[in-house]
Amino acid sequence: MKIVLIFLLFFSFGTAKEEHEHKHHEFHMPRDLGYLDLDSEQKAKISKIVSENERKLELLHDKKELVEMKMKRFFLEDDFDKEKFAKLILELKTESITIEADMFKQMHDALNPKQRELFLYYMKEWEVE
Repeated sequence: MKIVLIFLLFFSFGTAKEEHEHKHHEFHMPRDLGYLDLDSEQKAKISKIVSENERKLELLHDKKELVEMKMKRFFLEDDFDKEKFAKLILELKTESITIEADMFKQMHDALNPKQRELFLYYMKEWEVE
């Protein structure tokens, strides 16, 4: 019962119609862009951006698993090759940064200046980990 009351309390705060200078003060679900008031063209663009990004991240995740297996093999060898180890990690991180930068560039292009400013409040939840 307590959980239901807590949920209702949070829900009522999230749906309150108080006007704030910035909507980022309201209840926010991760990766929800409702606060940006996107038009239909922007919604279509961003939907495409997000789905492409998810596909790239799935491929990156698969690659990360392979790299982790290789790193374990390097560590178990008699002679640890620090350069090979570092090169694998660097390639993976470089690919991750490239995916993130591409996605943020596309988001930047799809949003107007006011929307970009609002997006900054929740930008961290869109970062590649």
